[in-house]
Amino acid sequence: MRYMLDTNICFYAIKHKPEKLFQELQKHKSSEICISSVTYAELVHDVEKEHSC
Repeated sequence: MRYMLDTNICFYAIKHKPEKLFQELQKHKSSEICISSVTYAELVHDVEKEHSC
């Protein structure tokens, strides 16, 4: 089974570093966890926006 993380979960994980979420993710192979191309683009956009300030 694959798990797709949405943008909100990714931003939450980056900002808050929740131990419970990381423990759950570690129960799975990295090949079972993914993000969409839209989520990837939103994460890249946010990083670029932060570095341009």
